Amino acid sequence: MQPGMAQARLRIKETLDARPELTVILGASGGQSSRLRARFLSQDGDSISIQLTAALGQNLLVSIAGEIETASGRQPLLGKYRVSSCKIAGIGKYQAELAPEPAAGESAQPSSPADDETDHYQTLQVSRQADTDTIRRVFHILAQRYHPDNRETGNQEKFRQVVDAHAVLCDPEKRAAHDVFLAGEDKGRFKIFDSLENSEGVQAEIRKREGILRLLYGKRLTDPHKPAMRAREFTEMLACPLEHLEFALWMLREQRLIIRSDNNHFEITWQGVQAFEVEQGDYAKKSLIALPAPAQ
Repeated sequence: MQPGMAQARLRIKETLDARPELTVILGASGGQSSRLRARFLSQDGDSISIQLTAALGQNLLVSIAGEIETASGRQPLLGKYRVSSCKIAGIGKYQAELAPEPAAGESAQPSSPADDETDHYQTLQVSRQADTDTIRRVFHILAQRYHPDNRETGNQEKFRQVVDAHAVLCDPEKRAAHDVFLAGEDKGRFKIFDSLENSEGVQAEIRKREGILRLLYGKRLTDPHKPAMRAREFTEMLACPLEHLEFALWMLREQRLIIRSDNNHFEITWQGVQAFEVEQGDYAKKSLIALPAPAQ
C-alpha cells in the first residue's frame, strides 16, 4: 500500500473513531500524574460509560471534566463520579461505568465552566500541562512582582489576575472546568476562515501560514520542553482540513520557519520565531504605549 493511501485511511479511521475526550482526575493535586485521558462512550440517565487505558477500582471516587454528546450537541461535563464497574475492553483498554456522586446538600447536576474569559495559563505564562508545584512557584514570583506594595513594579490589576489564576489552576475541579472552557474558546480564537469557500487564494494561504506560526510560537513559549504539535492539532485549532494546510506546511518548511519530525510533529525554528515577531512588531509597539506607569 502506498504511504499516501495509508495515511489517508488512518485519518479516516481516526475521524470515524473520534469521540469527545474527558479528563479523569484521580487525586487532589490535579497534576498530570493524577490525570487520565478517557473517551466518552454513552450516557444512561445521569450515569456515563467511558473508555480509558487504565483500570479503575470499584467504588473509586473520581472527578470528570470534558464534553459529551447530547441530543442538542456537545455539552460540558464536570463533577464527581463513583466507579460502578470497570472491565477489560481490549488490549490495553478498559470500559468503566460511572455514577454521579451528589455533593452534600447539592444536586448531582454537572457544573458549567466559569464565565470568565481569561486564559489563566497565559496570565501565569505556563504550559497547560504544568504541574501544581510549577504553577505555585511561578505565582509566588509574579505575586511579588505585581504586589501593590512593590514601588517599582507593583500593579494592582495584574496582581489580581495572577491571584485569580493561581486560585483556579491549583484547584483540580476548577482547573478541569477551565481546560474545557479553553478548549472551546480555542476553536473560535484560532479559526482562520468562516467557511471553506474562503479558504482558497493567495490571501487565504497567507492566513494559513500565519495561523500555523501563531500556534507553534505559543506552544514554544509556554511549553519549551515539549514545543512540537501534531498536524491533526492544526486542523482542530484552525478549523481547516489537513489537506488544505499541506501547501502552507510545505512553504513554511521550505523557508525553514518550521521543522517536521519523523512522527509528523512540527516545531517552530528560531527563524520562525523571528519572522512571527517581526509580523507582530506594530502590535507590540501599540501595546507598549498602552502599558500603565509603575505605581508611585
